[in-house]
Amino acid sequence: MNKFVHLRNYSQYSLSKGALKLSDLAKYCYENKFPAVAITDFDNLFGALRRQRQMCIRDRIGCNLYLKSEKLENGYVLLICKNQLGYENLLNLVSKSYLENSDQSNPYITLENLIKYNEGLVCLTGGEFGILNKTFQKSKSSLIKSIKFFQKTFKENFFIEIQRTSNFKINEINDSLINLSLEEKIPLVATNENFFLEKKFCESHDALLCISQQKYID
Repeated sequence: MNKFVHLRNYSQYSLSKGALKLSDLAKYCYENKFPAVAITDFDNLFGALRRQRQMCIRDRIGCNLYLKSEKLENGYVLLICKNQLGYENLLNLVSKSYLENSDQSNPYITLENLIKYNEGLVCLTGGEFGILNKTFQKSKSSLIKSIKFFQKTFKENFFIEIQRTSNFKINEINDSLINLSLEEKIPLVATNENFFLEKKFCESHDALLCISQQKYID
């Protein structure tokens, strides 16, 4: 099975403040024979601008965007570009999330935005903070309704996303999502948040986050 690195980075923890540098990531992927890497910030494309100058392997541009709707539960969806049209559509979605839809708390996209600008994009369901995880906690009927919408909108470019974390509740949801992927014949993708390459960087990364958030290490 081909290995694929999927790097996620929260917008408030920019790459300049994190412990994982793109140049180190590119070297790691090259040395470990990873054919591709995706960089997907939350709510923005800052990492994509840096990656163009530093990647020495195939890379993909993506973004975690918050979907807000009266018909479905609110939550993040992960959109990854397949081609140039997908990149242009992702730019449109990110721009609209800030210029047209942004409220006092966070930028977001709407169902109408997603229906209009989905071509050339792969959609994953957002992992721990994703829309399916949020919907699962409401009702099974709401979950199926969300699934049907994404299947109709993205067709074969829709994947159910799971993440294994220390959150036992999320892991229980994952088990149900795995069963759902088998029942509905929807491909499953496993991802995780990556903020540093080696365990030894954990403490230094924690310190950097404290600096950015004006907090103390406890």
